[in-house]
Amino acid sequence: MGAHTMRPASPWSAIRRSLELVLLAGIGVLLCHVSFRPARSLEEFFRDDGEFIRGDANDDTEIDISDPLRILGFLFIGLDSPPCLTAADADDDGALQINDAVILLGFLFQGGPAPAAPFPEAGLDPTPDLGCREPPLPPLPAPGSLGGPDRELTAEEGASWLRGRRIFDRRATVAGGLGPFFNGDSCRGCHLDPVIGGSGGLDVNVVRFAYRDENGLVSQLPGGPATSRLALHGLARDEVADEANIVETRQTPSLLGLGLVDRLPESALLENADPGDDDGDGISGRARMVGDRVGRFGHKSGVPSLRDFAADALFNEIGLTVDIALSGFAVPHDTDGATDPEFDERDFADLVFFTTHIAPPSRTLPDDPARVQSIEEGEAIFGTLGCGSCHVPELVGPDGPVSAYSDFLLHDVGNPDRFHVDEPGVEPGEFRTAPLWGLRDTGPYLHDGSAATVRDAIVEGHFGEATDARERYNALPFVDKLLLEDFLLSL
Repeated sequence: MGAHTMRPASPWSAIRRSLELVLLAGIGVLLCHVSFRPARSLEEFFRDDGEFIRGDANDDTEIDISDPLRILGFLFIGLDSPPCLTAADADDDGALQINDAVILLGFLFQGGPAPAAPFPEAGLDPTPDLGCREPPLPPLPAPGSLGGPDRELTAEEGASWLRGRRIFDRRATVAGGLGPFFNGDSCRGCHLDPVIGGSGGLDVNVVRFAYRDENGLVSQLPGGPATSRLALHGLARDEVADEANIVETRQTPSLLGLGLVDRLPESALLENADPGDDDGDGISGRARMVGDRVGRFGHKSGVPSLRDFAADALFNEIGLTVDIALSGFAVPHDTDGATDPEFDERDFADLVFFTTHIAPPSRTLPDDPARVQSIEEGEAIFGTLGCGSCHVPELVGPDGPVSAYSDFLLHDVGNPDRFHVDEPGVEPGEFRTAPLWGLRDTGPYLHDGSAATVRDAIVEGHFGEATDARERYNALPFVDKLLLEDFLLSL
């Protein structure tokens, strides 16, 4: 028996199928004027659960002819946007277009493939992109751009990063747990310069206080060591204790690039530690241990990870509780009327992803060769002064070199003529080496913002271990000081 030869499908069958779908789409546009079951109320549109059924373009929990009609009406005759854009994106390609209506028509009337997940049961979007009952996510900034992500992100990562930035910028409400005492109503309220995630000005500095007795012993007072700048309506603002004789402010640090620091292995930090000054160079940086982890964030290195930094700041700066399972720095309960924990677990994950993947400040050199040469000469002076002993130009991490110009260790560099609030296990004059990358955009300087210029920061903030470097700087010719400043402001 001879083999059967399969005849190729007639091209007319494919054309006919396409024409049928186009015809259905055309009929759909005409039927947009027909009344269908109304979609859910506006209150339901703005639920926070984020669940939907793919293909349910009018958000009425059912897939029927009204859904492709809603898409076509939006695309071609000016109907309002579907309440859940990502539900209308039937093929989950991140764009709402005629193909989504065609897919639904084919599924309903031609036995075509079903819409992408979540379908047929409601669920969360596996690839958050267009938004559901919330504004669609904006385009992702270019990797490495100022305020953009620190690397190429997958579609899912990009959506998480954008959601995290939106959450970072989101205003907390009283009903949602804001306060009762707080320093800002959002993360952006303090971290905003030169972009979201950056540093903050003097107007958002945190106030800390303590008491110093006649023997020089510093102790904390009731209600301390920090006050909140704001309070909810009707409440008296938090104030510095009357007995305090040490009051200092803390400058908001920039978060740009700190994800690279977060991912540094502890060995990269510990290899620069020399608490006993065994090499005799006068520099005795030490790691601050927070439990069994190395602290690396905060002016006193009191926080070991950006996850912990986020949990700590959400409560202490905004007044929002976080599930203790997400971080040991979280506060899970407070006494306001909002249900605890007040910060959603998924929102917390997106917020942390955003903060750990903001690009570091990029160093830009001028086009003028003479200026480049001046910067290079300033860099050489930086090395000659010994600044790099603490402001280590580069640490090596899993993502490559981290050019933060810091060893992220504690050094005793505080001005002995100024009193500082202490922290457990840290001397009042000990501070973490401040990163120098992005210096041009993070003034004023020092932990309290008391130095208006780079020169002021060198002269007024480098004592103790940094005394020799400061004196060498003071002895420089004026021109060399300008060269050093050119270099520092190029970082």
